[in-house]
Parts: sequence; structure tokens; C-alpha cells
Amino acid sequence: MGVCAALVACEHQPPVKNSNGSGNNDTTTTSIKCSPDTVYFVNEILPLINSNCAQAGCHDAGSRQDGVQLDNYSNILSTGKIRPGQPNEGDFMKVITSTDPDKRMPPAGNLTQDQINKLRKWIEQGARNNACKSACDSTVYTYSAAISKIIGTNCVACHSSGNVLLNSYAGVKARVDDGRFWGAVKHLPGYQPMPNANTFLSACDMDKIQKWIAAGAPNN
Repeated sequence: MGVCAALVACEHQPPVKNSNGSGNNDTTTTSIKCSPDTVYFVNEILPLINSNCAQAGCHDAGSRQDGVQLDNYSNILSTGKIRPGQPNEGDFMKVITSTDPDKRMPPAGNLTQDQINKLRKWIEQGARNNACKSACDSTVYTYSAAISKIIGTNCVACHSSGNVLLNSYAGVKARVDDGRFWGAVKHLPGYQPMPNANTFLSACDMDKIQKWIAAGAPNN
């Protein structure tokens, strides 16, 4: 899996909306309760890969750098050359853990060790196309406890440089105040969809963001 251009000014393509958020209908979504011992593709892996890899100029459907398209489950397994149950085989784990800056992915910066561990564990567990239903506690919607974590998981990989900065409270607040943040995460017409065209934040995360914005988007 090759290296794409640095993700410094991510572009978002017109949304291809799908209820399962994967860009196609291959997601085996269930209503099972989330287990802390299991890594779930729909809940954790897809947002992580989409926000770090499946961007314009890199590994989205339009760019497909080096033939790699990482926008949904089947494409992630096939073009990412993931071997279920064997994280040390194939190309995927090799490039995200490479110490060679010319080979490492994503080129904009290393994934955190926690993110790498999560990806490895998902592959070890069979790289399943699984999902779970977590309890939604939307009563916690402070910036420090909820909003910054949502943004850190879904947005910062693309928006840590360039014209739209979301790696600090000041940057987020500026986009909230001009309306672009809500328009983007809501995928409203006229706004660039976030986290990207194929991925929507969960209903729980959207509820938290909406409540936080309604409260004045404080740095709390």
C-alpha cells in the first residue's frame, strides 16, 4: 500500500449516503450491546480509517492512490490487503507502524498507539464487519469530556493544518460561530460533509454536539 499526498487540506466529495455509513450494503449491523473486549468495525474502525485515510487525494473512491480505496468494509479488506486474524501479514499494519517516513501512513502524522492497538486487535479478532449498540449518555456534553474527544477521533487527522483547524478549542469555536461546524457534521446542503462524505457521526454524538452548541459552545 503506497503513500499518498500529505493530508494538509482535505477535500470532501458529495455524499453517497447509506444507512450503515459504509458506502455500501455489506455491513452486518446488529443491536447487540457493546463489549469492552471487542473492537467493532462500524463503531470504531470505519470512523478511524475514514478520518485518517479515505480522503480526497489519498484513498477515497475518487483518488484511489496506488489502487488503495479505504472507504468501506469490503474495500478496506481487499485493497488494504488485510488478512483477518493475522495482523502481521498483509500490508495494512506494516505501513501504519513503519518507521520509514516515506512509507508510513498516514503521511500527515503517526496514529496514536491506542489507535494502532485498536486496529491490530480488530484484525486479530477476525477483522469482522461488526457493530454494536452502546448506551448513549447525552447528558455529558462538555467540551473536555465529550466534544473534544468526538472531534479528536473524527476530525483532527484532517483538520490539524490548513484553513480549517479543529485541533484546539479556539479553532473549533471559530467554526461553530460561523456555522460551518454544524453544517458540516450535519451534512447540510452547501457545506463540506464531515467526517467525510461517506461517514456520519452517531446520533448520540450529534445530540451532544447540538446541546453543547445550544449552550454557547463553552470551553468547559
